Amino acid sequence: MTFVAKLQAFFTTRTVVAFLLAWIAYHFVNSGIRQNVPAKMVVAGILFVVALGLLLRTRWGLYAALVAILGLALNSASKLDPNNLDLWGLFRIFAIGWSGWYLWKQPDERWFGGSDIAISKADEDDEKPIISLVQLRSSLRFLEAEVLAHALSDAWDLKIVAGDDPPDDADGFVGGHSPHFIVMVTRPHMALFTVHNIEAPYFDEVEDVATKVNNLRFADVIQSHTAWLAVDFMSSSNDKLPVEVAYQMIGKAIAALADDDTIGIFATEHGYFNLWSPELETSLMGPDPLAIFLKEVKAPVIGVPNGDSIEQAIAEARRRWPEFATAFQTRQPGDTRFIVKAPFTSEDGDTEHMWLEVFGLEPEYVHGHLINDPFHNKKLKQGSQVEVAVAEISDWLYPDAQDNPKGNFTARVVNAASNPKRKD
Repeated sequence: MTFVAKLQAFFTTRTVVAFLLAWIAYHFVNSGIRQNVPAKMVVAGILFVVALGLLLRTRWGLYAALVAILGLALNSASKLDPNNLDLWGLFRIFAIGWSGWYLWKQPDERWFGGSDIAISKADEDDEKPIISLVQLRSSLRFLEAEVLAHALSDAWDLKIVAGDDPPDDADGFVGGHSPHFIVMVTRPHMALFTVHNIEAPYFDEVEDVATKVNNLRFADVIQSHTAWLAVDFMSSSNDKLPVEVAYQMIGKAIAALADDDTIGIFATEHGYFNLWSPELETSLMGPDPLAIFLKEVKAPVIGVPNGDSIEQAIAEARRRWPEFATAFQTRQPGDTRFIVKAPFTSEDGDTEHMWLEVFGLEPEYVHGHLINDPFHNKKLKQGSQVEVAVAEISDWLYPDAQDNPKGNFTARVVNAASNPKRKD
């Protein structure tokens, strides 16, 4: 079993259930014993021991977890008001019930010392490859719960919030932090997803896998990628939820999370692989995301005929800088989607253009945090607070009132060079 398979199997059994148990228990403790601090500590200690036993697959851990889940279910049910429907109260009861059912259905040999590989025939369905799409990446993606919630809200046209205490009008929430997140949604079906953002090769034996791939471009991506991002479907309240619906949601999420560092895409269930290209986003957001694997993406080296085009794009960005400044000053509070690109030179004289998230503007200077880690400049890292002169800005990007992107002038030049026949 590969490292990735073990990681995903880990999240399909014990960790997900333990996370839900701890999450529900947290609300139980805080809502049920508000003043009695010693009792809180006792309950917290018991739950910690139960979670530990659960993760270690001990017999007593399994039984103790089932008893704890039953107690939490009865407590949550007793607090429901028949005259005032509490959506998230019902959601918590569903999560508790799902946890208990999932634990109870595990065959004894997997909890009491048996092998993960030698499973009973009755449990074969649990060992099928997970429904998942994976980005192979040239570098780790910046991802926090707030960023993921915003991306999924746009991708699924739902209200997804960060944190495990969502408002009543939310359609779901993102829990956890990088590298592992859990996503719960209530529409179109109540369902559970996980998102993994890992700075490591996806395959255990990269060279061995690459040598078995006949396509040289595919082999190059397999050898060169240094990180991966996966969106996995875990379960749904609807046992008959079509696999196509799960893939549609995953496809939209993968498209929303793709960026310039995405270089390949892999379907875990089928072993499909393709090079990444922005043109795949349309198919990923459509009714059949797996159609992206039917035809190999041609990945030519994109060249700009001469440097004049890039210089003209930079000049245009600087000329229209007042547009960005005005929009930034009138933005909604908390809107972090205002970014600028500027050159940064290392001590060795190497210059790289990087994006930064803007949090402050002066007439002649921009203040922000770097969105990614520099390749050459070792004194800076992702999240570093920097100050750049307005005169050195090489590009900028922000959403208008309709959330359409404004700016990004240099990217247009590259896109035009890669699609010379396209007419805007």
